[in-house]
Amino acid sequence: EIMRCYGLIGAFVFALTCNQTRASSDKLEETNKKNIEKLARNLRETVKIDLTNLFTKHNKAVNQTIDVVNKTLDYVDKNIEALKYHLETRIEEFDNNTMENLKDLESNIASMMLMMNETFMLNLANINSQSSKERNDILSWSHERAHLHEDILKSRITVCAQDYGHYGEGT
Repeated sequence: EIMRCYGLIGAFVFALTCNQTRASSDKLEETNKKNIEKLARNLRETVKIDLTNLFTKHNKAVNQTIDVVNKTLDYVDKNIEALKYHLETRIEEFDNNTMENLKDLESNIASMMLMMNETFMLNLANINSQSSKERNDILSWSHERAHLHEDILKSRITVCAQDYGHYGEGT
């Protein structure tokens, strides 16, 4: 439609140029006035309508574009809110799960440490009891052995050997 307007304007300029070559200036002036009025009427009747239509279509396209952009922004905002809610929920669930696991771990470690302490204490008591018994057995055996040696050392063995065959000879 714009090309049509340019075509009309070009035709008008061409017509004016052609009209200037005419010999009579009065007739030329009158023809120019008629051409200008014709051109003005054409501009009012066709170009104005065409430009009005173009502006209407342009405004409609702009409004549609604005609507699409607004809908896109609304869609993005809703999805961001949904994503935010989803992430916050998941993070809270993971956090709660981690805290529960840490509490269970702490409880389990505490009970295991108590069981290990009881087992160590029982093992120490058994080792102490067994080593005390073995130590007492060793002391008793060594005491018995020492008394036996003392008894052996206390005893006296006397041998009386009298030899009548010794007549003082030799020593």
